[in-house]
Amino acid sequence: MISRVGATEGKAEAKFAERRGDQARHWLVHAGFWALYLGFRHAAATFGAPPTPPELAEFPFFTNRALAAACYAVATGALLALFLWRRSTRLGVWRYAILFGGAIALMAPLHAIEEFTPRLFAPDLDSEPGNIFAYAFSFGWALLLWATVQALMDYHHRIVAQAQLINRAQALAFDAQLKMLHYQINPHFLFNTLNAISTLVLERKADLAERMLMQLSGFLRYTLDRDPNELALLSDELAAQHKYLEIEQTRFGDKLAVSFDATPEARRARVPSLILQPILENAVKHAITPRADGGRIDLSAWRDGEYLRIRIEDNGPGLAPVNPGERRGMGLANARERLSVIYGRRAGLIASNRPQGGCSIEVWLPFEQEAILEPTSESLAGR
Repeated sequence: MISRVGATEGKAEAKFAERRGDQARHWLVHAGFWALYLGFRHAAATFGAPPTPPELAEFPFFTNRALAAACYAVATGALLALFLWRRSTRLGVWRYAILFGGAIALMAPLHAIEEFTPRLFAPDLDSEPGNIFAYAFSFGWALLLWATVQALMDYHHRIVAQAQLINRAQALAFDAQLKMLHYQINPHFLFNTLNAISTLVLERKADLAERMLMQLSGFLRYTLDRDPNELALLSDELAAQHKYLEIEQTRFGDKLAVSFDATPEARRARVPSLILQPILENAVKHAITPRADGGRIDLSAWRDGEYLRIRIEDNGPGLAPVNPGERRGMGLANARERLSVIYGRRAGLIASNRPQGGCSIEVWLPFEQEAILEPTSESLAGR
């Protein structure tokens, strides 16, 4: 409960910090916009302008323009504060209508300020009131440009936030699906093994039952230490499968022969944890169990360019002719689905009959040496 509350508080703090950072960017752009506006307006009025009349020789033109720009910044700052305060998805497009409508509404009072501020520095200045429409084309355009910049920033923030939510949801779905497929292995394997132990107990083979329990505990210790979001060294996976096959050899004795042949380079590759276990269990179930004289399972692994290839062969009855693509049961389906979830189209599993009899399962996946699993664009985009 405490950890859950702490995680919730951490997410709330992160969200609040992100929101404050985004608002700070809005205000920085706001200040920079009006500073640039002042510079542009002063440069446009200074360079290439006709000579100043003698009666205005002492008039502080820059100070007057700076005061006008400050008024623009204060007025639009109030509008920006309202815009950011009402950052609610329920308002939707109305927020932008308020922003642009407010910018247009500010033209009249700011036009009046433009008419008034020169008289602060020259009370005797005699000038005719300007037209609001002429003001809109001369200076008022800056208000609409400011509103456009703020709206585009806000829209960009919303798009980025939405993309982050989608990516987070996809990553969570990826993680949940991967864990589901990973933990499907244990109940299936446990049922078969515990059923075998129960049989040994009923047959009063206590020593064999105890040995199998010890082997089972060693194998389960390995599986429980595995994180579904981490890749394991193929050498570790092969060692774990040796533990599993020792359990099966306790059941079958000399009826089960096994050989592993993996190149040193292949052993350094990373593979999804326990990806081989359901395939081997499937081979034991369909190739060894039905035969009175047992059979053998051969595993080989090698690097093929950018891919790691793993082949598991047996000398059992082979695939059923009704469905040559895969056997019944969840073993191959689980392995195939995990590969698809993790790698998308960059990995796969093919099951076929061998010409000399038996079944061949070939797995290919990218040759990687990174330990952490990341959802790829292919795996998230759908397969």
